[in-house]
Amino acid sequence: MLLNKKIIRFVCTLLGMMIISAAAFAQTSQDALVQKYLEKANAEFDDGNIEGAYKNINATLNFCVTNGGIIPANVLVITRSIYTQRLKQIQRKYNENAYIDIKTNLEEKFPAVNTTELSKLLKQIAADVAATEKAENKKQQKDFLDSIKSSTSSTNDAIAELGNKMVDQGEQMMRQTEETNKNISKMIDENVRSSEKTQQSITLIFIVVVIIVVVILLIVGLILLIMRISVKQSQMQQAQYAEAFRLLAQNQSQTNQLMIGGIAGLYGSDGLKLAGSSTWSQEALPEPEDTEEEKESLRELAVKCEELGTKIDQTTGRKNNSKNVSELVYKLAVKLGVRQHDAMVYFCASMVYDAGFLSFEPELLQAEQLTEEERKKIARHIDMAEDHLQFVPKKYWEVFYNAAKFHHENEDGSGYTGVKGDDIPKIAKIIRVADSYNALSSKRAFRGGMDKDSAVEKLEQESYLYDKDVLNALKEII
Repeated sequence: MLLNKKIIRFVCTLLGMMIISAAAFAQTSQDALVQKYLEKANAEFDDGNIEGAYKNINATLNFCVTNGGIIPANVLVITRSIYTQRLKQIQRKYNENAYIDIKTNLEEKFPAVNTTELSKLLKQIAADVAATEKAENKKQQKDFLDSIKSSTSSTNDAIAELGNKMVDQGEQMMRQTEETNKNISKMIDENVRSSEKTQQSITLIFIVVVIIVVVILLIVGLILLIMRISVKQSQMQQAQYAEAFRLLAQNQSQTNQLMIGGIAGLYGSDGLKLAGSSTWSQEALPEPEDTEEEKESLRELAVKCEELGTKIDQTTGRKNNSKNVSELVYKLAVKLGVRQHDAMVYFCASMVYDAGFLSFEPELLQAEQLTEEERKKIARHIDMAEDHLQFVPKKYWEVFYNAAKFHHENEDGSGYTGVKGDDIPKIAKIIRVADSYNALSSKRAFRGGMDKDSAVEKLEQESYLYDKDVLNALKEII
């Protein structure tokens, strides 16, 4: 009996271990699949294939939402960049199905992705479509009114021409009447002189006069009738014109109002955390929950840093440098055990650590060959960032200052300012590794980029320049 209980306990223990292993394997597979889609979206975006990047990032978002409902902050950043470019494509060449798809994603499927900029783009596209429809309606209305005016004008011209002809005929008949009256007077004179024919002449004159009067009355009556008909037709045309205009105004289609969602957050229901084992970790105390005010402050800061980072990349000619470095800094910080709130501040600061470059002309920064004097001049960019970072809140200023001032420092003290070892701020240590890796693996106008393994191997050959914990973290996440 005791042996049977041991066997049952052993079988239950074995089944529990198998279930835990299967769950761990499933989670690893899920994470690998998310990373695969995210990398594919990044590659498509870097190559300028916005539609391809949009499809792959949506696959990433679907997977995240389906398997837990949490979208990591680094996924949100690349998603917003891709969605922004996709909306700009739709704005340049409107596609109703594409617009409805991305609007549905932002408002219903992935509301966490939405930002003020994306909302503004949705509203602008809706306004452009409404304006186009309104312009087309106005053109149709104008064409219709012009057609009515043309018809009315033609009718009035015809009536006026007929009236003129009748007036001319009346004048001609009046002249004929005058001539006839002269002839009658002549005849009367002749009849007076001729006593024998007086009676006949008087009778003839009377008949002629009566006929002439009747003819004149008929002509005058006909002219009056034509004029009356003309006035009546003109009034009818004007009434038709007014009625047509009223119907057009009454039946004009109204532009549908588009309900655009609000600003999405940088946070899900839980923060993304990975435990660290080095001196970077702060697991001794639980991480305090950020207030809504702090979360909103970080959201606004991230948007401003993303805009400034894009401007820096345009000035230096380094495509997506800000995005790539900041994402890698965030991953390294989390891997090293930096608290989630601080990792997000690091993420923001690493988008604008090269803000000092904005003080130079793009031609100087993008030149393939530099003189020694020009190199020294460019090296001073670490002291020029402050003028471009005035929007940073005071509570985050130290992190941003350290990122901009010390990101070229080496562990052995051979950097720009000579600071070394533990005196180098943590944010600067992480940016030093992330910036170097990104520079080696990115394509440049004068050379191609290394593959991941070659880039990491190159950094290890010069490991005396970098913090060993950061370098080890890089090897684990690449």
